[in-house]
Amino acid sequence: MDAKVIGILSGVSYVSGVDYYKGINEEFGSLVGTGTGLMPKNPLMTMVSVDCDAYARLLCDKKWEAVAKYLMVGIDKLVASGIDCIGLASNTAHICYPFVKEKYPDVDILHIADCTARAIKSHGITTVGLLGTEPTMRERYLKDRLSLHGITAIVPESDESLTKIFNFIMKELGANVFLDSTRDFFVSEALKLQDRGCKGLILGCTEIELLIKQEHVPELKVFPSAELHIKSLASIAADKASVSDFLPVEE
Repeated sequence: MDAKVIGILSGVSYVSGVDYYKGINEEFGSLVGTGTGLMPKNPLMTMVSVDCDAYARLLCDKKWEAVAKYLMVGIDKLVASGIDCIGLASNTAHICYPFVKEKYPDVDILHIADCTARAIKSHGITTVGLLGTEPTMRERYLKDRLSLHGITAIVPESDESLTKIFNFIMKELGANVFLDSTRDFFVSEALKLQDRGCKGLILGCTEIELLIKQEHVPELKVFPSAELHIKSLASIAADKASVSDFLPVEE
């Protein structure tokens, strides 16, 4: 096996970093087996963490270029360590994707929207709802990437809903707090998206995936973007797939 070193950018929030580390290790083990039989095999992985509070402040201030530059400090450390493929442990962090590609054109980076789009297309769906941080829902960086795969993503219509979702992520989910009342709110927003024609629902934030499961919205096919990203990164680490397998035709 040609082992690949996966570099994970975390701290966006720490909850997602823990989920990525655990999930990649478990999925990798299921793909490659036990090796000598003594212990489960682990992928080669390097993780760099940034300060989520500083990151969130820049997001709330809508300083998108500053957000990307802040995350690039972590990316620089990953690349310097000699990784083969980068995984950003957050949908929102993909705001820095163009900066990574420009500075490090020869380093692979697996876009979370590419993994998600692959799963959506496998179900023959072209219109999905998207729940995530306020920047992910308001800005175009994720929706435009999905559109390269022929997928249209729609988000809640009211400013109040967009802000409330983001506040729940920052103040509860990102602190590993998951309440039934918060779940009820997210489910109600998902059903509103279904009423507008969505056949599927992207859980566009790692922490939302820990709150909402398929059983909570049986009317919609749920696409947990971080889970899909994690499994795809593990398959790359196990030399079962490559980043090129997930890219849109145009790239």
